[in-house]
Amino acid sequence: MREEDFPCLGEPERPITEDLCRNAGARYTSVFSKAEDMVRAALEVKRLNRDVWVKLPFCVTIEAEALGAEVSLNSLYGVPAVTRFRYERLADIEELPHLDFSQGRLAEVLRAAAILQAQGENIMLNIEGPFTVLGQLISAKEIYKGLYRQPGKLNQICARIGKELARYAQEAECHGVSLLSYADPTVASSLVSPQIYQQICGRISWEVLKEMEAATQRVAIHLCNVTSVGFEKAGFCTSDKIAFDVLQLTYGEALLEAIHKSRGRFWGHGCVQRSYSPLCNGGVYQLQLRESLADEEERNYGN
Repeated sequence: MREEDFPCLGEPERPITEDLCRNAGARYTSVFSKAEDMVRAALEVKRLNRDVWVKLPFCVTIEAEALGAEVSLNSLYGVPAVTRFRYERLADIEELPHLDFSQGRLAEVLRAAAILQAQGENIMLNIEGPFTVLGQLISAKEIYKGLYRQPGKLNQICARIGKELARYAQEAECHGVSLLSYADPTVASSLVSPQIYQQICGRISWEVLKEMEAATQRVAIHLCNVTSVGFEKAGFCTSDKIAFDVLQLTYGEALLEAIHKSRGRFWGHGCVQRSYSPLCNGGVYQLQLRESLADEEERNYGN
């Protein structure tokens, strides 16, 4: 497997505009915070892209806000953004709160999913990885310092966040989500040394994904190709290509068909954010996570 075979095209242009919301009958500021407006906007995005997936939410701050980050609507980019980190240093993080699925924007996202399920939609939920969530609670500089100076502390914090993400995955499944889009670009394998990725970043991702698998019954989990390529290269998973002969299929259509046929839980090496784009490489890739990590890797962890 070569990384150049699975290039990242970057995030698509932000789909939520005031014109789109106006056409959908949604209030622009409310598409980030109220279920009914989320649903209207999500369905309009799906219609415009001729997609088979309807996608929630429209920002990456949902989990971090529920864990205590201060978030407000950024006037320049028009999306919710962290206004102030909750913590200054890793040492300041003693105990993180549990995610509360009964209130706030987190509850509204889940309620939007339930509304869409009742309408028979295929729902994809974006879920951020532990390092990306942590990067909205504390500066990235502190995270990268922690990778080299406090790996044990960083592992403890990310494990705690991972358990909350697994609970979120479980709630998402219960509210009708059939596909989770998982990404953790803060610690992409290209940003850290192979040793650090092997011993810390990739390992934590493996642990979180196994937690999510155990907490759910059937929801599929799609890894961003930046995450999945580095993940396989480091030996945390293998992949099998499921080929398609139909040239007119989009990536989303092929993925939906493959998920239904195989009941596979993990997928990757593609961009589900561009699910409306033509299928590339003639197929989709099902991932098989390692069942366990070797004893020698356990000994590699610092404290």
